[in-house]
Amino acid sequence: MRIYSISNNINFGYNRDLNEKVKSRLKNDTKNQEVNAQILQLNEICNNAEDKLKEASLKNDWVSMSYYEDMFNTLKPYLANQFVVMYPKLNYRQKEIETYKQELTELNNESSEYEWLENVIENLQIDEIFAGEGEIPEAPDIFMLSDVNEPVNDAPAENETQEVSDYVEKFEPNAFSPKGFDSLGGMKELKETLTDKIILPLKNPELAKLDEIEYGKKAPRGFLFYGPPGCGKTYITQALAAEAGVPMFKPKVIDNEGASYVNGAATNMKMAYEYIKNYAKNNNTPVIMFFDEMESLAANREGGSTGSKEDDKLVSTLLPILEEARGNNIIVIGATNKYELLDDAVKSRMEDKTYIGLPDDDTRERVLKIHLSKFSKGKALAEDAEALAKVVKITHGFSNRDISILVDKAATIARKNGRRDIKAEDFIKPVKENQNMKVKEQWYKDNQSVPSAGFNTKSV
Repeated sequence: MRIYSISNNINFGYNRDLNEKVKSRLKNDTKNQEVNAQILQLNEICNNAEDKLKEASLKNDWVSMSYYEDMFNTLKPYLANQFVVMYPKLNYRQKEIETYKQELTELNNESSEYEWLENVIENLQIDEIFAGEGEIPEAPDIFMLSDVNEPVNDAPAENETQEVSDYVEKFEPNAFSPKGFDSLGGMKELKETLTDKIILPLKNPELAKLDEIEYGKKAPRGFLFYGPPGCGKTYITQALAAEAGVPMFKPKVIDNEGASYVNGAATNMKMAYEYIKNYAKNNNTPVIMFFDEMESLAANREGGSTGSKEDDKLVSTLLPILEEARGNNIIVIGATNKYELLDDAVKSRMEDKTYIGLPDDDTRERVLKIHLSKFSKGKALAEDAEALAKVVKITHGFSNRDISILVDKAATIARKNGRRDIKAEDFIKPVKENQNMKVKEQWYKDNQSVPSAGFNTKSV
């Protein structure tokens, strides 16, 4: 059987005296030498994995942390169960729990670096509750794997361009994707803001640096788009990426494999950030990191009504990323329909906050043209300014997404009526029947408004 090979490094964590007592008993037990030798080897690997974890934590090496944490959190509870059954008088599990709690108290670290200590304490306590009556647990299947010696970094290596990662989704434009700010109808104020704070520093870094020296103007650490659903926050971000000519990545955090496990989502977040950071460095390009539905990744930790321990870990992981992303050529943009659910610390780091409201007349016209042009029978209406203006007028109060639904329903009416071109009058019935789709925008303004001091509350 091949198992992990890890060299000894630094002492840390586990109870040394207790560990020596266990090793002595295993070595002196002549009845089960083969089994005991295997347990001794697994114990050595577990201890070394723990040492490697601290080393990786100190270096902020998230790839190695994830790798060794998986190994450690698989082995430690297994070995604790073994030793409790084999040597009950040692009180092994409880002594290790006390050792780790003391270690955590001494570290007194509020960052995510030592969450693995909290995790192993939790796992050992759970195992204590559900421990079997004198039953020897089976060895973890993970140790039947062969030739697994080093962690695998999913990020692109130096001078290498990697287009695929399990932890990110790269935005790939199609025929209907925005080509830049010209694809955004209206929204003049928003486009001016994004040009000044993102496009200008990217295209003219010397001028941006001069602005910082002369006026103290700095690029925000992050941008937050908030407001009613379906109003184009994602589309605007895609238009920004096209206008700036930079790649855009969306981290796959809670919809990726392993997110349901302890520390899984936080690990996915770390791995996604490492990939994007290395991509920006190796390709010498700024990168947009886009968090959609950001409230699901950064739930408010106050009050405990919506958050959980895993949510707290995810927020703790996200905060240092928001702090350092700009320095690594990463532009962070978040979008949320539920501003009030976002964690306050995350809000403070997303320094530029922009309200994205219901589309104005120019924007609705642009959205209608995009969706009508997808159908061969809709192109005539898209190009008829007078007829299109009638549709623009009666669709006031509908979001961008609602308008796309209305176009589909109008197309259905046109098809049933002799397969003629889509006409302006085809929208009358769907608009009347779907008044309930209209977003109650005032609710978002009243209940999700951003505090006025120091925040951008521009309505577009």
